[in-house]
Amino acid sequence: MRKFFLYPILFSGALLCADEKVDLTVNLKDPIFSQGVISTDKGGIITGDGIRIQAMQIFYTDKVENGVHVKKIVAEGDLMLEYAGQSFVGTRLEFDFMNRTGTLIDGKTFVDIWFIGGSKIELKEDGSYYIYGAYITTSEDQDHTWDVNAGTVKITKDRLLSAKNISFRFIKIPIFWLPSLKSNLRILKESPIRYKILWDKGLGPRLSMRYRIYSWENFSLYFRFDYRLTLGPGAALEASYYSDDNRTIFLSKNYGAYDKEVPDERSPKRYRFQGFFHTETLDQKTQVHMTYDKMSDIKMPSDFKSDDFDVNTQKRTILHIDHKQDNFFGSFNFQPRINYFQSLDQELPLIKIGVRPFEIGKTGIVSTNYANGGFLDYVYATDLHKFLKNTHAVRLETRNGLYRPFQLPYLTFMPNIGIIGIFYNNNQHHHSVGQGIFNYGCTLNTRLYHTYPLFRHVIEPYFNFQGYTQPLSGTKEHYIFSIDDGYFRLNLLRTGVRNTFFTRGFLPTFTAEAYTYGLFDKDTALHKIFPRTYLELSLRLPSIHVQGIAAWNIAENVWDIANIAAECTINENLAFTCEFRHRSRFDFRKANHENFFLDVARSLDNLLDSPLSDQRNTLLTNVQMRLMPTLTINFQAHFGWGRLTEPGYSEIRTELIKQIARSWQLKLGYRHIPNDPFQFSGTISLIK
Repeated sequence: MRKFFLYPILFSGALLCADEKVDLTVNLKDPIFSQGVISTDKGGIITGDGIRIQAMQIFYTDKVENGVHVKKIVAEGDLMLEYAGQSFVGTRLEFDFMNRTGTLIDGKTFVDIWFIGGSKIELKEDGSYYIYGAYITTSEDQDHTWDVNAGTVKITKDRLLSAKNISFRFIKIPIFWLPSLKSNLRILKESPIRYKILWDKGLGPRLSMRYRIYSWENFSLYFRFDYRLTLGPGAALEASYYSDDNRTIFLSKNYGAYDKEVPDERSPKRYRFQGFFHTETLDQKTQVHMTYDKMSDIKMPSDFKSDDFDVNTQKRTILHIDHKQDNFFGSFNFQPRINYFQSLDQELPLIKIGVRPFEIGKTGIVSTNYANGGFLDYVYATDLHKFLKNTHAVRLETRNGLYRPFQLPYLTFMPNIGIIGIFYNNNQHHHSVGQGIFNYGCTLNTRLYHTYPLFRHVIEPYFNFQGYTQPLSGTKEHYIFSIDDGYFRLNLLRTGVRNTFFTRGFLPTFTAEAYTYGLFDKDTALHKIFPRTYLELSLRLPSIHVQGIAAWNIAENVWDIANIAAECTINENLAFTCEFRHRSRFDFRKANHENFFLDVARSLDNLLDSPLSDQRNTLLTNVQMRLMPTLTINFQAHFGWGRLTEPGYSEIRTELIKQIARSWQLKLGYRHIPNDPFQFSGTISLIK
């Protein structure tokens, strides 16, 4: 744009209109005045409330015609218009200041990442505008790779777009058509059209095209078409919704494919429907969480493994509602099995309720009360159904406890007692059964500290004992639906000391905790009162975090656990993680390593002969390096060894990401796995 407005102005500010509705300042170079028309071909600027016009050739009219006040402009050449907070360029502008409407020929504007233009733009008084012969793209170049072409487009002042007769074009070739489209330009931060060309060893090349076919307010709808050379075509319908306050989220990916390589006994028509929904009330007292995942067969996730096909539902279909009040809390769980090939503990439904712990009078004794109930049905996959019977029962449970903290000199002492009662209306012998356990225990701890010039040292010794009486019903007298049904007589002590060094400045924060568990029951699987000693360490700096845990098995003289992990960010171009894990055959695979009912309920030989005993060593690494602004490499490695009955294995994955041209990204990958040591993949996709 020529900066003519910096030249000496010969005609300046002369027209401050008397009309209250229109107040303009007209600055023109070398103006010519004739019969109410001021013109120039050497440049000028006209400004007013919410409008600014700049051009080389300007014809400004301010006169009365047939008793009507006319105030308008015709502008051409190096034309720029700012109107209602929006910037436009074009070849010719006609604008009526009295009605605040105008027409822009061959106009173009932008909204966030979007460049929008057309053969004609009609400007409306309310700040909205209509575009005829319109195109929409994310490229500012005239020769853009792709665009959305429409007969008519309307954009409101709130950036809501509606269009008719839509065609998606790639290198000027129409490839997709829609009769109409609505979209919210404020929330679209990426291209509405995405192209990918991928190649994976085994799966072969895949062409993927993804279109945003609807977007309004905070809701977007996508259509995706895929074609795999080895498998066949596929299509997906995807949706997303994000509320303005981020309290409500909905995601859905529904994919169908024709797989021409499946065995004859399986249908070539395969599908997977997934969804995720989460919302919470304004006061955050009520939350609703729901996921669903319906698949045609068990191999669907592995055969179509990609972020394009996954919503991270963990293959679960569940509805969970959680509500909290000041003195009450409750939840509702509904988890059915919708895939016949899965084994699942169905909750049809399961309701949990409780009251906030409260003090009994002024005794200092605190009461805790919790209950749950529901219909549980453990169903097995089709291939297991012939050998195992499904288990189902109405299960009711109550947990009630009392505890009383005592603040002693330098010590806090807190004893506790409680009861656990469970009722099953069905068991292996087809009759109801009750379960009862009495639990008792106490905690004793203190906190000592000393402050030094550069750090504070905090020492926290503790003693925690918890006991459970012999259950009224043995584990063979009722169904086992979860770990909460596997009670056994147990007297467990955890004692240790935690050291924390809180530092100032550049020094790291360091934590070390040494502890042990004591099992005071006869015939435990570990044959020792104190079978293991544990040590947990953590060191943290702004860019480095190292943590580890080790457990020495006193009874067997082996390291049961030896895990250490390091995370490090060197600079903005290099970061890595490295983790080593060791597990002996005496460290049994449990979801909760602090639950020892299994260790006292089963013999050591029985546990060692089960899949719970799984000795192994694992090394995990992940390195991400940016070699240059447009080139990044990601390296991942997984090594395993030390299993008693299986050889060692290694898995390596390397990915090179390169941005090419302005809007395209290239990914090249290599993967080495035991059964297929050479897997290569490639992806080229549109990124903006």
